Amino acid sequence: MSRPTTRTSLGGGLALAVVLTLAACGGSGDDDASSPGESGSGEDGLTPVTAGYFPLVHTASAVRAQEAGYFEEEGLDVDLQQTAGGAQAIPALVSGEYDLTYANYTSIVLAAQQGLDVQIFSGNDVGAEDHALMVAADSDITDVADLEGASVAVNNLQNIGMVAVRALVEEAGGDPDTIEFLEMPYPEMAAGLTRGDVDAIWQVEPFQAFSLAEGHEVLTQLFSGPVADMPVAGWATTGEYSAENAETLEAFQRALGRAMEDLNGNRELLVELVPTFTEVSAETVENVAFPQWTSEVDADQLEFMEDLMFEHGITAEEFDVTSIIVD
Repeated sequence: MSRPTTRTSLGGGLALAVVLTLAACGGSGDDDASSPGESGSGEDGLTPVTAGYFPLVHTASAVRAQEAGYFEEEGLDVDLQQTAGGAQAIPALVSGEYDLTYANYTSIVLAAQQGLDVQIFSGNDVGAEDHALMVAADSDITDVADLEGASVAVNNLQNIGMVAVRALVEEAGGDPDTIEFLEMPYPEMAAGLTRGDVDAIWQVEPFQAFSLAEGHEVLTQLFSGPVADMPVAGWATTGEYSAENAETLEAFQRALGRAMEDLNGNRELLVELVPTFTEVSAETVENVAFPQWTSEVDADQLEFMEDLMFEHGITAEEFDVTSIIVD
């Protein structure tokens, strides 16, 4: 199968590959400085952990664990630091800027395939109604098969959104190789669709709510049909950190799990929490489609995701995802 058509002003997958490779070769720049995740406890007896997270509705899991004191109860002193996204967070993880980071699974797999020392130790969110493929209200695209030959915006090339779109179009009888993928930040997608710069957009909450308010329509839930319940993003660390801090990772995952129990189905808590770490208003959060959180890592689903990545040309060769899942 031929490679998917892509277009981006940022260099797309090539830029990611270069950045990841440079990150693998680089260090913190201070050989004498202690890394954020150095073994040992702080003065308060808590283990310091630096964790990167992208400010989305989905990462309310980590913020809730922090604010509810769940990390502290697990013996952790967690420093949450906002990132520019999973693909950008992985180089920072590998270079030692973070001990752990939130990232989409495709970026993690691509990094591992390039030989970078990354591992998955906790789940976070699974594809649900909070991810939608959207079109303009007056669009001629009325069915997934109509995306054949169309342009589709995704936040990063070579990621789970691109895999899902291709799988949906193929199942609908269309040719996914004819799709032109355009890299565009989530906040810019609704305006790009309105201007006609792109035919369809992948919107994740809270941006899906923004697009609906602009009058755009949901063509289909992105994670449906052949990609229903697809794991989207989780928490990664390095193999080196994992080997030295297994109990810390287990504690972090337990705290996340408690936070997710609080959040699942709790609109009131979500409305209260999300505006504290994003620029999203409480009114918008009232209207977002609810994410589906889980701290479990579903190895079977991740293997299926990797199979789709290979089938649709996102990866050049098959890869054993279980080799990067922390036991």
